[in-house]
Order: sequence, then C-alpha cells, then structure tokens
Amino acid sequence: MPSPYLVWGLLVYAWVANYMIRMGLSSLLPPIMAELTLSYTRAGLLATAFFYAYMAMQLPAGFLGDRLGRKRVLLGGILLGAVASLGTGLAGSFGALFLARLLTGLSQGCLFSNDRVIIAAYTPKEKMALGQGVSFSGPGLGTTLGLILAGVLGELMPWRAVFFVFALPPLLAAFLLWQRVPEPPSMTVGDTAGWTFRRVAGTRELWILGVAGIMPVYLQFVLATWGPLFFSEVGVTDLGRSALYASFQGVAAPFGLFAMGWLADRCHKRGFSRKVVIALTILLAGVSVGGMGGVVQTKGPAGLVALFMMATSFFVWGTWGPSYALLAERFPPGILGTAFGLYNTVCFLGAVVGPHLTGWIKDVTGSFAWGCYGAAVVAGVGAGVALTFPPAFRLKLRVSVAAREPRQV
Repeated sequence: MPSPYLVWGLLVYAWVANYMIRMGLSSLLPPIMAELTLSYTRAGLLATAFFYAYMAMQLPAGFLGDRLGRKRVLLGGILLGAVASLGTGLAGSFGALFLARLLTGLSQGCLFSNDRVIIAAYTPKEKMALGQGVSFSGPGLGTTLGLILAGVLGELMPWRAVFFVFALPPLLAAFLLWQRVPEPPSMTVGDTAGWTFRRVAGTRELWILGVAGIMPVYLQFVLATWGPLFFSEVGVTDLGRSALYASFQGVAAPFGLFAMGWLADRCHKRGFSRKVVIALTILLAGVSVGGMGGVVQTKGPAGLVALFMMATSFFVWGTWGPSYALLAERFPPGILGTAFGLYNTVCFLGAVVGPHLTGWIKDVTGSFAWGCYGAAVVAGVGAGVALTFPPAFRLKLRVSVAAREPRQV
C-alpha cells in the first residue's frame, strides 16, 4: 500500500495542473472580451460553460469509476484536459471557445468523484478530514498559479498561446499517477449489498451536504471568475497586477483546508459533529465577501480588497475537508464514487449560477459590489442548511451504546 502522503501529494499536483487550465481563462478575459466584443453578461456565460459540463460529468464519472476502476477514469480525464486546453487555444469564435470550455469541464469532471475515493482508500480514518482537506489543496494552488501565470504570460504572448503552454503539466501528472498510485482494492459484492443508485440518491444527508455546498461553490467561483476585474474596478489597470492580486485567493486555500480539516477532526474526537465547522466556515466566508463588497463600492484600496478576498477564500476552502469526511463516513467504499459524484453535481449548481448572475448584476448596477452582497446572503443560507445535518441543529454527535463511539447517523 502506498504512503498516504505520496498519494495526497500526487493528487495535489494533478489538481494544480488542471486548475491552471480552468483558471487561466479568468486572467485572460480582458483580451478575450476585447477580441470577441463580449459584454460582462456574455463573458460570464462563457466562464460558466466549463461548469455546465463539469457538473454534468460528476455522476457519470463516479459511476464509471465504481465499475471500471477509479484510476482508469481519473487518468482519462487528465489526458482529455490537455486536449481541451489545446482546443481552447485553437478556438476562433465565441461558439468554438464555448465548446472548448465544455470539453474542459467534461475532462476535469472525471477527477473529483474518483480522486476523493482514492484518498478515502489510502487515508487513516482518524485523519480523514485532514487528508481530504490537504489533498484538495491543489485547486487552491492551481488557482494561484493559473491566475498569475496566465496574467504574466498574457502580457508576453497571445492569449491562445497561454493555453498551449498549460496543456503540458497534465501530461506529467498522468504519467506520475500511472506509475506511483495503484488502483484501490476492489470491493466485494457484500460491501455494496443493497446500495442501489436509488438508495444513494435517497439519502437525506447527501442532499443536506450538497445543498449547503452550493453556497461556498457559488462564492468560490464568483471570486475565481471575476477576481481580477474586482481590482480593475478599484483602479488597478494592468492585466498582470490585477491577476497577481486576484491570485492571493489561491494562497489562502491550502491554509483553510489544513486548518479546518484539522479542527473538524479535533471536534469529532471530542464528540462534536464536523457540521459545526462546515456551518462556521460558510458563515464567515459570507461575512468576508460582504466586507469586500463594501470596499469595492467605496473604491477602497486594492490591498484591502485582496485581504477580504483571501479571508473569503480561506473559509470557503475550509468547508471541504469536513464535508468530504462526513460523506466518506456515510457510504461504503464500493459506492462512494457515485455518492461523491451526485454530491458534487448538486454543489456545482453554485458555479453555474454564480459567475453568470454576478456578471449580470455588474451590467445592471455598474458595480461588482452588489454581486458581493448577494453572495453574502447566499452564504448565510448555506450555514443554516449545514446545521440541519443529523442531528439537526445539535452540535454533539449521537453515541452508539454498543460501541461507545461517536457516529453521525
């Protein structure tokens, strides 16, 4: 069995490679909008093309991984992502670019449902929230690198060439995973007896976690899509600097994943539900994004916008470790890919709605501030939903009389 730290590290790199392709579009939106004469609303629609396909692929990818092998589906998605990056650079119209981003979403949709199961298979149970959190730091690091490198390279070369460069890192990720990470052990029929898709889809706890997860995903991709342009609104005029400032949101992500994953495991050990940490992080993310809206509305300093953006990102990313740990505890390994796929499908409704709606609000009001205020309201709803995870609105876990061990249901 491989070291869990090796598995965590290689999957971190795989996420970094894919997020560079995903996030590069945000820094390059200004030249893309200029070349294709796009409004903010239409640019927001382009940004969400990825998420339509990404969301649609979650459940099929998890289902296929449960049956064909998690590693096989994961590697196929990573390689297809490199092809999609090349297609993005070759696109010559809005329609072609939209299709290329759809393909990018389909490819990257193969990762989550399968890599989370691989992490669950090789991570000790007492470190599950920490392992799920640390191993998911790749998206945060990829957000930083994607925004910075795309902004810097976008000033040195045509925006299309940036996507040609970004097609290379996924190839190395696929090779390393193929060489170093074995397929998790196959489950026997008894492990999943009675666990039909209908039963998975009918599990109330999955839907509570999924609906609560819509809110941080909404916040995450409002920042990821429009972050550079938030700084443009407060007076940062050049592409490289606005991309650099926006990339700070990715710097905060690994710290949020580590800190909240560790805290959730400590709470669980002391008899408290991990949902407490989930609700707290969503609520504090809403407070932070609301503060950022106030700074944007008053044309405050870019440094203060960056500070609020980092705080929002810290709390948004801190949601995922405890959420994934709760989900991994609820389902047997043989059906876990399907469960993760359905869960993330629900969560990513926030990514489909957030960037497009925020672009529309910008067109209507003339400021991104009101989009931030709306996102803060969304976060407040999410925190309330998280607290309904059983036992609803109670902080302590139920206790099994037989085992005297905390359990969630």
